[in-house]
Amino acid sequence: MKRKYSCPRIVSVVLAFCIIFLIGCSKDDGVELDENGDVIDPKPDSQIVSGNPALNQFLITSKDETLYTVDTQTGQETAIYTFPDLTDFELIADYDNGTIFITADDNSMNALSVSNKNFLWERPMLEFDFSSNGLTPTTCIDGVCYASGGTGVVVAADQITGDLKWYYTSDEDGELDNVLAENSTPIIHGDKVYVFSDEGFISDLAPFMHVLDKQTGALLQKVELPFEVSGTPVFDNNVLYLPAKNLYAINPDTLDIIWTLEANGVGTPSISNGKLVVNAIPVGQSISSALFCVDIATKNILWQKDTGTDTLWSPLIVQNVVFSNYDKGSSFAFATSGRLFALNLSSGEELWYNEDIVIDHSPVYANGHLFFRGHNLVGDGDTSENVGLLGIDANTGELLWLNSFFRNGSPLIPLVVAENGEFGPSYYRGN
Repeated sequence: MKRKYSCPRIVSVVLAFCIIFLIGCSKDDGVELDENGDVIDPKPDSQIVSGNPALNQFLITSKDETLYTVDTQTGQETAIYTFPDLTDFELIADYDNGTIFITADDNSMNALSVSNKNFLWERPMLEFDFSSNGLTPTTCIDGVCYASGGTGVVVAADQITGDLKWYYTSDEDGELDNVLAENSTPIIHGDKVYVFSDEGFISDLAPFMHVLDKQTGALLQKVELPFEVSGTPVFDNNVLYLPAKNLYAINPDTLDIIWTLEANGVGTPSISNGKLVVNAIPVGQSISSALFCVDIATKNILWQKDTGTDTLWSPLIVQNVVFSNYDKGSSFAFATSGRLFALNLSSGEELWYNEDIVIDHSPVYANGHLFFRGHNLVGDGDTSENVGLLGIDANTGELLWLNSFFRNGSPLIPLVVAENGEFGPSYYRGN
């Protein structure tokens, strides 16, 4: 069985409420705020997003086989739990009410208590199987945790006990041990679970969308897709935005295509204020990528910004600002060299761009700060001390702290736990 450790705590709810109330009813440094306390029209060299960083309690990440919480103000880490040797974790944790939920590469979902560092339960995705191919993060919603294992089997488990509620295999013959079937992270919407399977590691199986009953896992519909999913599908106003080479807006009730943004590759969309922002490779291009902002009502492209090579980053919309990365390319495939920037959502105007910090993945925003693993190119001293987990000011792009303890070990993408919710990248929980 798996063992254990613990984490930081907590800020005054009354003080945080008062700060939020004051922000929502005033101007800050001459910047216009709306009734929600959001910056109305962000400008360069000024406050571009409102938010109280004191609401952030801790973030969750990992190094090697150990899960950690990290103080969001200082970057100081605290060990929570150590798994068996050579155990890796998948992409990002989930969190709810004091419990961390994590997928491990022994083909299992796991639950751990933050406060007392107890290991609560583990749920194999039918069978234990040491492989990272095809594993998805755990998503917990409405008392149930969902994930897909390395054999193409989706498992739903009780969030409190880990007891198996149902399972579903995306293998076309219904097999449970066919490693050729792989799924993307299950998306939960309404009373359905959406599973997207692709051809897997070495097979030529067609990609499919599987629509399952949320309570039983029974297959309701199965639709062959023209291309495999290339980002995380997103629901907004009961429209499914499906990135699969092109971006398809789909009516989930009829599965009719409403409109299409044609591309030569498209990543995870982010949607807010009637606008959709997505990183894509334009039609006719094979390497260069761009960030597109689309007016959902008119389907018109409002602006477009070059984002370097063909890494399809996941942009993040916060209030009236877009945070994303410009990739400067590399000398070998699958390596990234991202530079973080902020844009005005309405105009595409650049608000700031940080040339001095390399970001390894799409950013995580929480209450005025951004968090990610990366490299400070202008840091002093030993180069190895300039790589690790970073926190920066979302209003300026300036470095706040860097914890070089996380420079190695394939750390999880940060998940920030705050008094006002949990914050991950744009694809966290399919949002």
